Amino acid sequence: MKLFAIIFAIILLMNTANAKEFKITAAHTALTQEQEWLNVSRPLTAEDLKGRIILVDFWTFCCINCIHIMPDLKYLEQKFGDKLTVIGVHSAKFLNEKDSDNIRNAVLRYNLHHPVVNDKDFKIWKKMGVRAWPTLILINPQGMIASAYSGEGHRDDLDRDIAKLIDKNKGTMNETPLPIKLEAEKETPTYLKFPGKLAYAEDKNLLFVADSGHNRIVAMNPKGEAQYTIGGIEGSQDGSFKQAQFRSPQGMAYREGMLYVADTGNHSIRAIDLEKKKVTTIAGNGKQGFPRQLKNDDAQDVSLSSPWDVKFYPDTNHLAIAMAGTHQLWLYDIAKQTVSVLAGNGRESIDDGVYPDNSLSQPSGLAAVGDSLYFVDSETSSLRVIKDGRVRTLIGTGLFDFGFADGGQGKALLQHPIGITADKEAVYIADSYNHAIRKYDIATGQLTTLIGDGKRGVLNEPNDIIQIGSQFFIADTNGNGLKIWDGKNLETLEVKEASSVRKQPPLQLPNIVKTPAITAKAGVLNVDIHVPKGWKINHDAPSYLALFGKEETPLIVWPREELMKMQVLTPALTDGNYTLQGTMYYCEDKPNAPCLLQSVSQEIAVGKMGATSVKVDLK
Repeated sequence: MKLFAIIFAIILLMNTANAKEFKITAAHTALTQEQEWLNVSRPLTAEDLKGRIILVDFWTFCCINCIHIMPDLKYLEQKFGDKLTVIGVHSAKFLNEKDSDNIRNAVLRYNLHHPVVNDKDFKIWKKMGVRAWPTLILINPQGMIASAYSGEGHRDDLDRDIAKLIDKNKGTMNETPLPIKLEAEKETPTYLKFPGKLAYAEDKNLLFVADSGHNRIVAMNPKGEAQYTIGGIEGSQDGSFKQAQFRSPQGMAYREGMLYVADTGNHSIRAIDLEKKKVTTIAGNGKQGFPRQLKNDDAQDVSLSSPWDVKFYPDTNHLAIAMAGTHQLWLYDIAKQTVSVLAGNGRESIDDGVYPDNSLSQPSGLAAVGDSLYFVDSETSSLRVIKDGRVRTLIGTGLFDFGFADGGQGKALLQHPIGITADKEAVYIADSYNHAIRKYDIATGQLTTLIGDGKRGVLNEPNDIIQIGSQFFIADTNGNGLKIWDGKNLETLEVKEASSVRKQPPLQLPNIVKTPAITAKAGVLNVDIHVPKGWKINHDAPSYLALFGKEETPLIVWPREELMKMQVLTPALTDGNYTLQGTMYYCEDKPNAPCLLQSVSQEIAVGKMGATSVKVDLK
């Protein structure tokens, strides 16, 4: 034992000595010159970064391409663990994106767990010679740039290049933990989490809310009393309301008992039969696609790309789709189950005219009135319309022309609008980054402001607006709630579960192992996952854990990708009773190994005293 200890100490000293040979370089200094950091307990220093393999992600939270590579970053973080340090450098395009509080909301919305620095003045961007969003830069342990990647689709290249660097620098790298303190740890659970789009079923008097942060659809009456929910676990599964899974759903359209949903994160369109209580995927093969020409292609064989809204157009037999990820409008034929391109040649710009000469820029909101389809192009901060196959721009002039001003075309300015509704006289716009509601008069071509002054205040990045009777309902996304405006007064709609709703029984879980109830201390809890030695969680199976409070809908759901870290964190819990439930798939860590399935159910009583962690022990 003594000899082993001496040998171990020598190896440790050798590795420490090698690590100390690494120096602070210009790259380390550039990355740490700004002081507004997120997901850390203190700003990172150049000393923190030396000796590490660092993947730097230059992004801005409006950018659909930046959103598309987030799953790649999470995959790499989980695969390489402490051997890879990911740092997000947020270099804002829009004025609203320079605010650290707004960046923080984006970090929460997209569930980012790595350090993010606010590069609002482009200091880091310029020092590292970046020219486009997204850009990824890989820095080796010697502090030199090993490679750079622009745009999407580089996961395999990064996987290979990072593995090579790890192999080359094995045993010498700095793998000490950074001072991580997640923004998510500071959050108190809310009934709605980053609500996106809204829809109304007049015959049922139901308001549907795309509760994007909870990966579900909430059906409520206009008083805010939730009648039922659909989904609530991140995934792509079809089935009953309880079985169905979504991933950041957004736009919806309702007609005669059917609710159509743009399931943005799953790159698909889902149909919800409200009578049969069943969810079905009707368009999208589950893979992200790229701009292409389509004409009556099989909808289920086609790759979609971040569909953000759906509306019936030009009639109730067709759905127009705002295909934000390819900068196009698509048309889905409900009877034939085919898709075609309606507008947008795939180039990100603001060209009017007929297809394929017209170009769009991240269309995100739709409103159909008669033979006109109004839409907002978020990246050009524009309001546009398509009629008789021809696109015409009503407000907006270019990719970098944005602001807050009333008036007509050429003078009026929007800032990254996302949602709209319309009638024969006007188009009402959720001007998201201006935290405002704007009105476009169709007859005069004038844009005016109804709510807001261009700054975060009464609204916080509203993403949608619809009219029910004489009232307007607004999805106040970063406010995690809904607002009602009657033309004069703006009020918060208190959303709660209707008292008449019968609680459904707990989930029926396979191979369930119930453990004795525990008492835990109020605040954030560690959930530690233990597997037998030589075993691992299956990367391909749909493992998950969910934490329930008094509501039927879980407070948080950790998908397989999170569980593979073997430790996750709950939100800050207040006094009360909670239930931890889920199903785990785990396999012996060798080729052609057997796999096991175990479900867990753990009751947790939270109070002033008790444990600060919960153990999930897989047998």
